Amino acid sequence: MMTTDEIIQALQAFQPAERSDDDNVSYFYDLMEALKQNADKEKAIEPIFRLIEKYPHIDYGSPGPLVHTLESFHEYYHDALIASLDRRPTPLTVWMLNRLTNADQDYLEHKMLTEKMHALLQHPELDELTKGAIEDFTEFQDHPGEDA
Repeated sequence: MMTTDEIIQALQAFQPAERSDDDNVSYFYDLMEALKQNADKEKAIEPIFRLIEKYPHIDYGSPGPLVHTLESFHEYYHDALIASLDRRPTPLTVWMLNRLTNADQDYLEHKMLTEKMHALLQHPELDELTKGAIEDFTEFQDHPGEDA
């Protein structure tokens, strides 16, 4: 059985070039399965986001084991998601923000998350793929129920 610290080390040492996309996803499923067994699994939230930031364009699955694991932390991952977006938005973290925005919540929280999505368009680390994802999501949030 792997400890949370060993899983964090594996996330930090990950090199996508060593595996195919399918192998990456399988590898992360195995790591996240091991993580679920650990009482201190919340320690891995930020390292998971750091990995996604480091390799923003590899295939993590759809949504994949990392997102499933992060979302299993419920409200614990929200602040870490916002911090990750502040450091470096990625297609996957922007997608997670959109999922959060679509979740049941009060008007003010929805407004804050929607404003966050718009603000990301000004982020200095924004790449074209992530910018396109943000534009799609902001269009959807600004005009719900309309086909683009």
